[in-house]
Order: sequence, then C-alpha cells, then structure tokens
Amino acid sequence: MSVLRRLAHRPVLLVFTLLGVTPCLLVLAAWARFFDLPYVRFDRPPLTLPVAAITLWIALRLLDLSARISPLRRTLIEFTTGAAALAAALCTIGLEVGRPLDRLTVVVAVDRSRSIDLVPAAANRIASELRVAELGMGEDDRIAVVAFGANAQVEDPARPKSRLPSAQRADVARDGTDLGTAIRQSLAEIPPDSAARVVLLSDGVATRGDTTEAALAATALGVPVDAVPLDQGAIPDVRVVSVRVPARAAEGETLDLRIVTQATQATEVEARVYRDGELVRSGPTRLGQGEDVIYLREVAPGPGLHRYDVELSAPNATLDRSVDDNAGSAFVRVRGPSTALVLESEPALAAAMVKALESAAFRVDAAGPSGLPGDLAAFSRYDLVVLGDISAPDFSSSQLEALRSYVRDLGGGLLLMGGDHALGPGGYARTPVEEISPVSFDLKQERRRASLAEVIAVDYSGSMSMSVGGKTKLELANEAAARSAELLGEGDRLGVMHVDTIVSWTVPLAPVRDKADIEARIRKVGPGGGGIFVDLTLAAAYQALRRENVQLKHLLLFSDGNDAEERGTAPSLVSQGKRSGITTSVVALGNGSDVPALARMAELGGGRFYLIEDATRLPAVFAQETILASRSAINEVAFVPKASAPNAVLRGIDFGATPALTGYVVTIPKARAQVLLTGPENDPILATWSAGVGRSGVFTSDYKDRWGRAWTDWDGAARLFAQLGRDLARRVDDPHVRWEAEATGGELSLRATVFDDRGRHEAQRRLRARVGGPDGFSRDVPLETVGAGSYATKIPLSRPGAYLATLVDEQSEQALATTGAALSAGEELRPTGTDRGELRRIAALSGGKLRDTLAGVFNDREARRFAYAPFGPWLALIAASALLLSVGSRRLALPDFMRRPTKKTAPAADGENTLSGNETKAENRTLGALRAKKERRGEPRTDASPSPETAPPLVIRPSEAQTPPHTEAPIAAASPSERSDAPTEPAKRSAAEILLERRRARTRR
Repeated sequence: MSVLRRLAHRPVLLVFTLLGVTPCLLVLAAWARFFDLPYVRFDRPPLTLPVAAITLWIALRLLDLSARISPLRRTLIEFTTGAAALAAALCTIGLEVGRPLDRLTVVVAVDRSRSIDLVPAAANRIASELRVAELGMGEDDRIAVVAFGANAQVEDPARPKSRLPSAQRADVARDGTDLGTAIRQSLAEIPPDSAARVVLLSDGVATRGDTTEAALAATALGVPVDAVPLDQGAIPDVRVVSVRVPARAAEGETLDLRIVTQATQATEVEARVYRDGELVRSGPTRLGQGEDVIYLREVAPGPGLHRYDVELSAPNATLDRSVDDNAGSAFVRVRGPSTALVLESEPALAAAMVKALESAAFRVDAAGPSGLPGDLAAFSRYDLVVLGDISAPDFSSSQLEALRSYVRDLGGGLLLMGGDHALGPGGYARTPVEEISPVSFDLKQERRRASLAEVIAVDYSGSMSMSVGGKTKLELANEAAARSAELLGEGDRLGVMHVDTIVSWTVPLAPVRDKADIEARIRKVGPGGGGIFVDLTLAAAYQALRRENVQLKHLLLFSDGNDAEERGTAPSLVSQGKRSGITTSVVALGNGSDVPALARMAELGGGRFYLIEDATRLPAVFAQETILASRSAINEVAFVPKASAPNAVLRGIDFGATPALTGYVVTIPKARAQVLLTGPENDPILATWSAGVGRSGVFTSDYKDRWGRAWTDWDGAARLFAQLGRDLARRVDDPHVRWEAEATGGELSLRATVFDDRGRHEAQRRLRARVGGPDGFSRDVPLETVGAGSYATKIPLSRPGAYLATLVDEQSEQALATTGAALSAGEELRPTGTDRGELRRIAALSGGKLRDTLAGVFNDREARRFAYAPFGPWLALIAASALLLSVGSRRLALPDFMRRPTKKTAPAADGENTLSGNETKAENRTLGALRAKKERRGEPRTDASPSPETAPPLVIRPSEAQTPPHTEAPIAAASPSERSDAPTEPAKRSAAEILLERRRARTRR
C-alpha cells in the first residue's frame, strides 16, 4: 500500500506504470482469446509477462530517486525513462498496427485428375467458371488458381482483375485426387493483407489424403471453403475391383485366383491372365450387373515372387466407355529352389557360369541384353542376377534404376563380371549400378596410366531443345559431358565446346582441377540455333589438341543425326588428326540422313561410333567413351590371383593350383568392400559387400573364352562361383513371418504377423519395410505395433505401378520376407459419380457454401481483414531517443529558463558574493553548534564573536571559495570594529564551511 500511496503522489510515474502494465495484461487476455484486438496484434505475446515484470521493476526504481533532485528534473527523468521503457516493452512483444481493408482473394482449386475426364466438357466448364468469377472482382480484389490431382501446384498466382491469367497449365500427377492437399496449397497462396475464400472445382471423389484435417485447418485460419461440383456423366462401365491370390504357395500347388469385378449392366467380356508378363489364359466370361467374382484355377509356377495381371475387355465398346480401369494385379511368393538370371552378350558364352550355379542348386535362366527385366516386379522373380560383358547403353536408365532397387530394397544378389564392355569400359561409371557395386569404375589410377587430353564437342543447335523424358536433348548431353569430367583425374586435360554455326569454348582446354566449376559451366548452357558446322568444329578442336604435350589425345564429337552440316573437308581433317595422334569418336543422336557420314568420320579417326535413339542413354555412352579413350581401364597381363582374406566363399579351394588369368578391368575398391582376391599391383579381382538389404560382388576378370579360358576347365573356379552365388543370393522367406501388402486409395498398406517357434505371436520386434517402385521410388519406414505380434504401416503412393516391399529385422539387418502390390490407374477412373456429400461436408466444416457457379463469389465478404504493419522500428527509435533524454536529464544542467528563480542580495562593492538572510541564519546556526561542541571539549574561545542570532551576514570572496579542504583556519568571526578597521581583510573559512557551501551549490544546480 505504501508503494501505491507513493505512486499516487507521482502522477507521471503512475501514468507510466498503468501504460506499461495494462497493455501487457490486455495482450495476454487477447492471446487467451477472451476478446479480439483487431486493430493491433502482437508477434510475441508469450513475452508479455516478463515485460510486465520489468516495467514494474523500473517503476519501483524510479520511486527511489534522490530527494535532493529538484521536482522539475525528477519529472523529466520519470517521463523520459518511462517512455523509453514503455516503447521497449511494446517493441519486445512485437506490436503491429492494422488497418481494415476491403480486399478479397479467391483461390480456385481446379481438379485436374483423371476422374475429371468423366465430366462432360470439363475443360470448357472450368474455363467458363473462372471467367464468370472475374466479372464480380473489385479493383483491390485478387484471384488465384491452384491445380491439383494426387498433388497440387500453383497454376496462376494471385493477380488483380487488370492482369491477364496465365496460359500455362500446371503439371500435376493425375492418377489420384487429394482434396486435402488442394485446400492446404490454396491456404498457402492467400496474401496476409486480404480476406479470402477457397473454392473447390471438383467431382469430390477423393482417392487419397485427409480431407477433414485440411478443412479444419481452413476453419482455424478463418477461411471458408466453398465447393462447385463438377458432375460426372452416367456412362456404362466394366472394371476390375481387385485381384486376389494367396500370398504364399508351394511349387506346383493349385492357386485360387479370384477376380472381383463391377459392371453397370450384365455383359460378356474377354478375360486375359498374364503371369510375369506372359499370357497364360484367355477366354470369354459373363459378368453380372453390379459386383461379381470370377474364379480361376492356376498352378503355382517355379520358385520366386510372381506377378499375376488380369485384363477385361468388352467386345461391345458401348458397354464399357472407360477402359483404363479394366486391369488388376496380385503377387504370390512360391517356395522352392533359388533362381538366378545370367546375362551375357551371347547367351552361349554363359555356359560355364550356368553350370557352376546349377551345381549350387540354382535354377538358372541365361539370356542376352534383351533379357534384363524391365521393371522391379520382373526382377523379383530371381534371387541372383549375374551381369556379364554387356555395356550400359544397351539398357535403359529405368532398368538400371530397377536393378539398383532390386539389390538395395528387395535384398537381391548381384554379381558383376569383367570384360571389354563391362564395368568401367561398359559405361557403368556414375550409374545406379556403380552405387551398389563394391568397387568404383573411375580413372584415378594415376600411377600407371597415360595422361589424356580430351575435347568434347556438343551440338547445341535448335533441334537440341526438344524434350525427352522430362529433359531436353541438350540437358542430357550436358549431363553426359559433366559425367565425363568427373571421371578424369588431375593429370588429365579437358576442353568442352558447344557448337552450332560458331564454336563457343564453354570450358577451355586445361587441366581438370575444379570439377564442380566445370560441371556448373557445362550445365548452364542453353540451346543455340542453326545446325552444327562440322568442319569448323573439327578444325578448332584439332588446333587446340595439337598444342598439348600429353600421351593420349582424343576428340568426342556429339551431333544430331540430321543436323551435321558443312562437312566437306571433314574426312581429310579427321585423317590429318589421326596422323597427328588424335583419335576421334562420334556420337549421333537419331538415325538421320547424316549418320553414314558421321560413322565414316569415326572410322577414319580410329575411334568408335555410337548411334543413339534414346537420348537418356547419352550419359552412359559419354562415360564409356571417356574411359576407353584413356586406355587405362583394361590391364591385359597373365597373372595368378591371390587370396587376400579368409572367407566362406573361398572355402575348400586350392589356390596353389590356380590357372592364370590373362586380363582384368582396373577398378578401385570402396571403403567397406571386402576384397577376397587380388591381382597385379594389388588391384581387386574378387570383392563383395552389402548394399542396402542385399549383397553384390564383382569379378573383374571373366569366366568365358577370353581372359578366363583356363578357368572354365578348372573345378576350383566352378566351386568358387557356386559358393559366391550362394553368398550373394537373396535369402528365403522366414517361415515364422506372414508379410502382406495392399495398394488401395493411393496408399500402400503393409502388415506383418510374426510367430515364434511354438506358433505364438511374438512381440517386441523392431521391424522396418524397404519399399521399391516405379521411377526409382524407394522408401525405408519403420513398422508400428498394432496388436499381439502384428506390425503395420502405410505409405502414400505417387503413381500407379508395382511396388515391392521387403521386411527387415532392424537388429540383425536381415531380410525376412518379400511381397508386392500393384496400384492400378483405373482406381482414379472408376465412374462412381460426383460425391456431393463430401463437398457439402467440407463446406459445412469450414463455414463455406455449396455453390452451383462461381458467379457472385466476390460478393461474399463475411470476414474483415486487416493489413498489419510492424511498429517495432519506430518503437525502437522512440525508446532510444527517450533513453538518451533520460540520461541527459540526469547528467546535464538545466537551461536557465527551466530553473526555479531564487532571491539574491545585491553584490558587494568589492565584487564579493553575499548570502541571503535565510542562508546566513542557517550558516550562523551551524557555526554556533560547532563552537558549542568545541567549548564542551574544554577548548578556549579565540574570538569574541557575537551570538549567532545577532551575527552580521557572512561575506565570502570568490577567491576564498576555492580554498582547499585541508586549509586550517580558526573558527572565529570578526567584530564590527575589526571589520570597519580592516575592510579589505578577507574572512577566513573553515573546512566545514567550505564543504557546506559546495553541498549547497550542488543542490541549487
């Protein structure tokens, strides 16, 4: 209470305290949503309590200001300090001042999924609705368009009516409908200074995502979500709902294949059943109206994971207007011996390897380059893949990615064999295969290979701007050139030129040092114009290479097969280059009219010619050519490999009787690889390692009629490859685990049930799933316990296709089981009709409306929006200025006009300062007290001074005011007679008098 009373007598301080504490409490109340403060808001409301406490502390400190301070100075200090503290407090909690705006932003979320194809004239209806919406816009209003399917992207950012809409359509995944993603993306596009509405233009058939959660998020932000239904047309349809088959079976066991179908009316259809891509059954059948089931009997094929695909087709096309939903798939795991696939350039050359694996109880398929599986589901049939002397350009990039996922995600085994067209010489450097290989294929073996100077000439004419697989031809060529640069060492020299009708040196011919800079410069080059002038290109390249003092010189020319112009002197230029020690290789993209001339150039230049139809294979071709040009990847010398580490793969083999190998591919072992056999200069001959949940190995020589001819007749080699195959092959499924997968609703649902040896559910297992799918899809997710011995998880899927899942024990890192599921594209195209109920529910949750049209949408302005501007910089300036004034008011003297006026006596004639009467009385009382104390001590009086009451005024000369404190003088006062007799004699003062005068002077200031 004493503090409050003291504050009541200090009005300035009281006002500051109320202004400092009350807003903090109001902010807390607003933050707790007791009421709204629409015109102001605070960015950091949790700081209000400490700010209020500091404000009170400052107020209490100001109460304790010295009483000697004059009232005017005290008021000034309290005002400036309080203003500084109040401004700092508001700045700390982030004061923002708002003003109301009459602005509305409408974000239209347009459904671009495949199900919209079932809406009659959907594109025209959407365009018409957007035009109608713009008619009601005000000058400050904004409209934005978000396109969505399985994902969502901004198609047209928020724009005023005066600006034309964007003509470019967003590229979204059309194989699903996620209304939740559409709402969240729309909310992200709302400007902070505008009221907003979100409008869904959709059929309302959501196949994935959480719509309710997104609608509640819009409600929390105060943004209503309206919906304009797009009605699907009623069309006749036949579709496959699902395909059911047992998850496991024994070889030769009878399988019940159940095909669940749905038809708008009874009809005759043709049913076809495929196993692993091969047709195994077809024939007519009749479907009833509504949902029906077709039962088929199949015999389980050989061991492995097999895929069954079912397709239906109606002979009468009018009875099935949507044919994309007529297929379904299922997987079955057949128990039996392990299976292997051996790939060689000529299958007959794989005879020795096939025999060795068959001796290890493998079932072996031998094939050429065309036998490599096309997707991950086809790879899942095999437990081991042996990749022989086949170059990387013979495979597509998707096949190489599937091979990587087969090992890393499915636990498959891979054995890479050496050869002229394998490993590094085969162009596998910087590919997915090198990622899972225990050795790398680059050119860092500087100690024994010749230095190389290479020029890469890239055609960047206008034809290279065409798109292939999401990238332009030039982007793929630039990526290929950048990959070649990565393969070279610091002792090599590289130049890259982009040519059309002129030559542009993107990377001048120089040592390869900063590979990142080289790659960046190559990748940023865009398309030029015209065709490539071959003569000009060859002359510039050969001129630069002739100046180099290296052992190997090479030109790699890349050109479109139809745009190689101005090549009249090209044959002679290439021949002259060959005589100068410069080899020339040519890569032609597309089988055009200029291909024969380009091939002749490569022949004359002593290089290689590559005809590429698929531009995505360019990086592998460039890598292969760069390694071959260095002449360091192959070491053809007779040697006997030596065992470098004991391992089960080498058990029982007498390496003392090992025949000699006559060559191998030079590679570099990776850090975690286990090298089992070594060759000359300790190069790896046989190495293995674990990649993901699978294993891979490499034998850098071969096991056929070239380098390993002597080994094909050696029993030890057959035993070596049999044991190596067993070490790398995928493990059989654990019989104590039931592993199931289902792909529906845009999600992959995985469920595992685990039993112990006594058949009881086993809990407390730490399991995870490795999932691989189309386009390099890969996920590694843990499973959650959902019951006794049951574990499950769900993974959102981005596109249709086959997805393979491997169950992994986290403790042992062993693969326990493998299964698969397929997401059909027809799920999005099923004609179920517009789901108005779902759209109405979204609108009700968020406070929106179910509309028939977008006309008048800008007339609904229910929410008032404020434009807030941060006030922090101004508050910081006020706080700094007030604090400076506060410090100044304490330390600096006040101006004369602000001082309180005081009465003063007239100055003495001799210039002395005379004290006022009241001050004289106070001075005399002090001197009297000092004299009385002296008398009590028994000290004699030394003067006959009059009493203090009658003492005349004390006169102090200016010179005496500076008397130092230690000056000793008797305490006495002169008599009137003495003063009259000696008017010029100055009166001496004691130390106490001097100190008292100084104190009084400070008080007056």
